[in-house]
Amino acid sequence: MRTERTPGYEQFISQWDAAPHAAEIANPASQYLIADRDGVPVAFAILQKLDDPGGGIYLQRLAAGEQGKGDGAWLLRAVQDWVFARPSAHRLHLHFSVENQRGKRLYDRAGFQTEGIERDVYKMPHGRRLSRYVASILRPEWEKLRGM
Repeated sequence: MRTERTPGYEQFISQWDAAPHAAEIANPASQYLIADRDGVPVAFAILQKLDDPGGGIYLQRLAAGEQGKGDGAWLLRAVQDWVFARPSAHRLHLHFSVENQRGKRLYDRAGFQTEGIERDVYKMPHGRRLSRYVASILRPEWEKLRGM
Protein backbone atom coordinates (compact mmCIF):
# COMPACT_ATOMS: atom_id res chain seq x y z
CA MET A 1 0.00 0.00 0.00
CA ARG A 2 2.94 2.32 0.66
CA THR A 3 4.18 1.83 -2.92
CA GLU A 4 0.73 2.66 -4.33
CA ARG A 5 0.79 5.89 -2.39
CA THR A 6 4.08 7.16 -3.79
CA PRO A 7 3.47 10.87 -4.55
CA GLY A 8 2.24 11.32 -8.11
CA TYR A 9 1.08 7.71 -8.53
CA GLU A 10 -2.55 8.57 -7.87
CA GLN A 11 -2.82 9.65 -11.52
CA PHE A 12 -1.54 6.31 -12.79
CA ILE A 13 -2.46 3.43 -10.49
CA SER A 14 -5.32 2.54 -8.18
CA GLN A 15 -4.84 2.86 -4.48
CA TRP A 16 -6.52 0.08 -2.55
CA ASP A 17 -7.02 -0.11 1.18
CA ALA A 18 -6.05 -3.22 3.14
CA ALA A 19 -9.38 -5.05 2.62
CA PRO A 20 -9.22 -5.23 -1.21
CA HIS A 21 -5.58 -6.36 -1.04
CA ALA A 22 -6.47 -9.06 1.50
CA ALA A 23 -9.33 -10.28 -0.70
CA GLU A 24 -7.07 -10.36 -3.75
CA ILE A 25 -4.34 -12.23 -1.89
CA ALA A 26 -6.94 -14.82 -0.80
CA ASN A 27 -8.26 -15.24 -4.36
CA PRO A 28 -6.84 -18.45 -5.86
CA ALA A 29 -7.14 -16.93 -9.36
CA SER A 30 -4.79 -14.07 -8.42
CA GLN A 31 -1.10 -13.82 -7.58
CA TYR A 32 1.09 -11.11 -6.06
CA LEU A 33 4.70 -11.05 -7.25
CA ILE A 34 7.17 -8.96 -5.28
CA ALA A 35 10.64 -7.82 -6.33
CA ASP A 36 13.14 -7.20 -3.60
CA ARG A 37 16.65 -5.81 -3.37
CA ASP A 38 18.71 -7.16 -0.48
CA GLY A 39 15.54 -8.42 1.19
CA VAL A 40 13.71 -5.10 0.92
CA PRO A 41 10.58 -5.02 -1.30
CA VAL A 42 11.04 -2.50 -4.14
CA ALA A 43 8.20 -3.31 -6.57
CA PHE A 44 5.13 -5.50 -6.88
CA ALA A 45 2.71 -6.83 -9.46
CA ILE A 46 -0.82 -8.18 -9.15
CA LEU A 47 -1.92 -10.81 -11.65
CA GLN A 48 -5.57 -11.78 -12.04
CA LYS A 49 -7.64 -14.28 -14.00
CA LEU A 50 -5.12 -17.11 -13.64
CA ASP A 51 -8.07 -19.46 -14.10
CA ASP A 52 -9.18 -17.99 -17.45
CA PRO A 53 -9.92 -20.99 -19.71
CA GLY A 54 -8.78 -18.97 -22.73
CA GLY A 55 -5.33 -18.34 -21.23
CA GLY A 56 -5.73 -14.58 -20.82
CA ILE A 57 -3.96 -13.37 -17.68
CA TYR A 58 -4.56 -9.82 -16.56
CA LEU A 59 -1.79 -7.63 -15.10
CA GLN A 60 -3.90 -5.59 -12.71
CA ARG A 61 -1.07 -3.55 -11.28
CA LEU A 62 2.69 -3.04 -11.53
CA ALA A 63 4.32 -0.50 -9.24
CA ALA A 64 7.86 0.31 -8.13
CA GLY A 65 8.69 2.29 -5.02
CA GLU A 66 11.27 4.48 -6.77
CA GLN A 67 11.27 5.56 -10.39
CA GLY A 68 14.32 5.30 -12.61
CA LYS A 69 16.09 2.43 -10.84
CA GLY A 70 14.98 -0.29 -13.27
CA ASP A 71 12.94 -2.19 -10.67
CA GLY A 72 9.71 -1.94 -12.68
CA ALA A 73 11.40 -3.15 -15.90
CA TRP A 74 13.08 -6.02 -14.07
CA LEU A 75 9.82 -7.06 -12.41
CA LEU A 76 7.86 -6.79 -15.67
CA ARG A 77 10.27 -9.16 -17.38
CA ALA A 78 9.98 -11.57 -14.43
CA VAL A 79 6.18 -11.29 -14.56
CA GLN A 80 6.18 -12.18 -18.26
CA ASP A 81 8.44 -15.18 -17.65
CA TRP A 82 6.31 -16.32 -14.69
CA VAL A 83 3.09 -16.00 -16.72
CA PHE A 84 4.35 -17.79 -19.82
CA ALA A 85 5.90 -20.59 -17.75
CA ARG A 86 2.26 -21.61 -17.26
CA PRO A 87 1.41 -23.91 -20.20
CA SER A 88 -2.17 -22.59 -20.39
CA ALA A 89 -1.14 -18.91 -20.65
CA HIS A 90 -1.45 -17.35 -24.08
CA ARG A 91 -2.05 -13.63 -23.52
CA LEU A 92 -0.85 -11.22 -20.84
CA HIS A 93 -2.93 -8.05 -20.99
CA LEU A 94 -3.31 -4.79 -19.10
CA HIS A 95 -4.64 -1.28 -19.29
CA PHE A 96 -3.14 1.98 -18.07
CA SER A 97 -3.76 5.73 -18.20
CA VAL A 98 -2.89 7.51 -21.44
CA GLU A 99 -1.17 10.09 -19.26
CA ASN A 100 1.27 7.44 -18.02
CA GLN A 101 3.90 7.90 -20.73
CA ARG A 102 6.62 6.33 -18.58
CA GLY A 103 4.45 3.22 -18.37
CA LYS A 104 3.83 3.33 -22.12
CA ARG A 105 7.57 3.30 -22.81
CA LEU A 106 8.08 0.47 -20.32
CA TYR A 107 5.36 -1.72 -21.85
CA ASP A 108 6.45 -0.94 -25.42
CA ARG A 109 10.05 -1.96 -24.62
CA ALA A 110 8.76 -5.16 -23.01
CA GLY A 111 7.00 -6.17 -26.23
CA PHE A 112 3.43 -5.23 -25.41
CA GLN A 113 1.30 -4.16 -28.37
CA THR A 114 -1.15 -1.29 -27.91
CA GLU A 115 -4.57 -2.55 -28.95
CA GLY A 116 -6.50 0.67 -28.54
CA ILE A 117 -7.69 3.43 -26.28
CA GLU A 118 -10.79 3.35 -24.10
CA ARG A 119 -12.02 6.89 -23.64
CA ASP A 120 -12.88 8.54 -20.32
CA VAL A 121 -12.95 5.36 -18.22
CA TYR A 122 -11.25 6.68 -15.08
CA LYS A 123 -12.98 9.29 -12.96
CA MET A 124 -10.53 11.14 -10.79
CA PRO A 125 -11.57 12.40 -7.32
CA HIS A 126 -11.82 15.99 -8.58
CA GLY A 127 -14.14 14.92 -11.45
CA ARG A 128 -11.65 14.91 -14.32
CA ARG A 129 -11.86 11.89 -16.60
CA LEU A 130 -8.94 9.95 -18.08
CA SER A 131 -8.72 7.53 -20.97
CA ARG A 132 -6.67 4.35 -20.93
CA TYR A 133 -4.56 2.25 -23.25
CA VAL A 134 -5.31 -1.44 -23.67
CA ALA A 135 -2.19 -3.51 -24.42
CA SER A 136 -1.09 -7.14 -24.51
CA ILE A 137 1.71 -9.52 -25.33
CA LEU A 138 1.00 -12.97 -26.74
CA ARG A 139 2.99 -16.12 -26.06
CA PRO A 140 4.57 -16.20 -29.58
CA GLU A 141 5.70 -12.57 -29.16
CA TRP A 142 7.22 -13.34 -25.76
CA GLU A 143 8.95 -16.44 -27.16
CA LYS A 144 10.46 -14.36 -29.97
CA LEU A 145 11.73 -11.77 -27.46
CA ARG A 146 13.34 -14.52 -25.39
CA GLY A 147 14.90 -16.15 -28.48
CA MET A 148 12.91 -19.36 -28.20
